[in-house]
Amino acid sequence: METEANDNRKKAIFVAKKMFAQLVYDFQSLEGMPFTFPEVQTFIQGITVGGHKIADHEKLKQQQLAWKELIDLVEKNKFELSEKISCDLENIVAKDEALKPGIIRDGVVSVSSGDYVYHPPEDKETIRSLFAASIKEASDNNKPICKRGYKLAADYAFYQFHWDGNKRTGNLMMNGLFLDKGLLPCPIPSRRLNEYNIALMELYKNGQHKPVIEFHQSCHKELYKEWKMEYPFQNETL
Repeated sequence: METEANDNRKKAIFVAKKMFAQLVYDFQSLEGMPFTFPEVQTFIQGITVGGHKIADHEKLKQQQLAWKELIDLVEKNKFELSEKISCDLENIVAKDEALKPGIIRDGVVSVSSGDYVYHPPEDKETIRSLFAASIKEASDNNKPICKRGYKLAADYAFYQFHWDGNKRTGNLMMNGLFLDKGLLPCPIPSRRLNEYNIALMELYKNGQHKPVIEFHQSCHKELYKEWKMEYPFQNETL
């Protein structure tokens, strides 16, 4: 069993590395950045892409560094569901974006979603308590890992644990959990951003996690199919 687990882990890391450019591209698309997929591939190869602002180049660089850091952590057996890892990843992904990068939020933010403005919890002790509860739930090995990962990503979007970069940081933490346990990464494909935003609207307006969780599962299943592998949680209830 241990050999099989190690093989699955190596395979998951291999897939993440093979699709690295796609993961970075999807990340920057999540933020409405202007780079095409070929431009992201070129950028990752260390070649400057013309026609874009320096600030956009810097932001793309941080998305690349965040995914590299996550994969390195998993590969070196240093990934864990913890405040430190979350803050370290957010510090990379939201550099020059967040009011106070690299910490758990200790003030007021809001999220604009169409004609609706969502106000997540404001009290810093409440935020820290919610963060601890979310990490504890995601770490509970008695619950299906697929649901734990998808729910964790949804929690980051809903509670806004950090000052900025929460959807991206939540996605990284979810994928750290999955890769560490030998599961393929779960991206948010750029072509499905409209679906994702609709699910987020349900989350922000009604506090309904399920549409976001089901969206992540759908994306995960799609990637398994692309790699001609069987999704391992067909019978799990979300």
